[in-house]
Amino acid sequence: MPHPEHRGQEHNRNQDDGEPTAHPISIELKPAIRGDLLDPSIWQDGLAKYARGTNLAVALADAAGRLIGAYINPRPTWSLLQAKPPPVSPPSEGAAAGVGCPFSMAPLSPCNCVADALARGGFVVARDRTGLVHFTVPLVLGGHPLGALVAGQVFDQYPEQLPLEQVARQLGLSPPRAWQVARLEHPVKRATLEVYAELLATLGQTFLQTRYHTILAAERRGQERTAEANEARARLLKQVMSAREEEQRRIARDLHDGIGQSITSLLLGLRAAAEVPTFEEARARLGELRGITAALLDEVRSLARGLRPSVLDDLGLAAALERYAVDYTQAHGIAVDWVAPNLALARLPAEVETALYRIAQETLTNVLKHAAAKAVSLVVRRESSGVHLTVEDDGRGFDNDALLQEPCTGIGLGLLDIRERAALLNGSVALESRPGSGTTVHVYIPLREEKHG
Repeated sequence: MPHPEHRGQEHNRNQDDGEPTAHPISIELKPAIRGDLLDPSIWQDGLAKYARGTNLAVALADAAGRLIGAYINPRPTWSLLQAKPPPVSPPSEGAAAGVGCPFSMAPLSPCNCVADALARGGFVVARDRTGLVHFTVPLVLGGHPLGALVAGQVFDQYPEQLPLEQVARQLGLSPPRAWQVARLEHPVKRATLEVYAELLATLGQTFLQTRYHTILAAERRGQERTAEANEARARLLKQVMSAREEEQRRIARDLHDGIGQSITSLLLGLRAAAEVPTFEEARARLGELRGITAALLDEVRSLARGLRPSVLDDLGLAAALERYAVDYTQAHGIAVDWVAPNLALARLPAEVETALYRIAQETLTNVLKHAAAKAVSLVVRRESSGVHLTVEDDGRGFDNDALLQEPCTGIGLGLLDIRERAALLNGSVALESRPGSGTTVHVYIPLREEKHG
């Protein structure tokens, strides 16, 4: 049975001298933050520089002494002895459970340096049975023990051959080989190790604090972005609801002023036709009613096209936009130059056709309301990767930078609707305008590649 190891443990110098230690500010650490604080990839670069500068091995450990990540710069003698796992033996009574230390060769040399350093609040130095020395500095944040940094795997005096060969023999290694490797290592003075320990403690705590504040700053930025997104979503929802109410009011006006009046005229005409004394007068009345009925049917069809043009479902985007351009010119006297090369050769996905139709509709509505234009160019080009829609007018234009500062104006709300429709399909919208020089709106909607088995 191997004998228990003999270890020397020392406090931080400030504690030995009786100097008071600053009480940490209590903070709350969520499990996710704890994991981020001890992410080995974040510590790797700084610890590697420390290891190169001191020629010590370094390891990051959790509060139980388990290794996090990989050993950095492992030293020759320790690497040789650790290369072959030691035989497992039952723990002695009262022995601490868990790993204890990433540098220990348990069960031959159990070491609780991590727990000791966390309990004492300062670095501890430990020597195992081979004479190898390492020290441990605690990582504590706001009173929360997180883990430790362990460094060393060196001799602090010339190694002793007999205990070293005994450990090698117990591990099933060649004692002469172990001694040959150990005697070539240069001892590091205890005073030097203490300086290195204080340096590592400063490095560790500084990095821990910096990492913590970086995580908090990232969380705050994420929360701010979430709040901004929620605020924008709320504004958009309000705008959508307002637009819906306005659309419902428009439909109500059309029904009341147009279709409602026509139906009223039809009813009055039918009543008058029923009271005429002669067949000839009734026939004349019915001719008038036929004209009212035809006009009423045209109004119903026009209203239906405004809500959802059947030609879009039946014939596709090219035919729907062509029909809309003709109706727009007839209704408002603004010439629309409509170009759609190769668009009619194949149908686009339904959601893309609907989005582009509504975007073109909204853009032309903006032209009518705000541009005072005489002519509009409407071009749709289909490419292998997506569809481009360009709407250009010769109107009064506007200050694009000013619009970005005041997005809730009339034209701004229309552009928000256009951007939102494009964004739902991973599309993009670009705007070009200057006062007196007209406006051009570029919209791009990507197309998903269809896979054929």
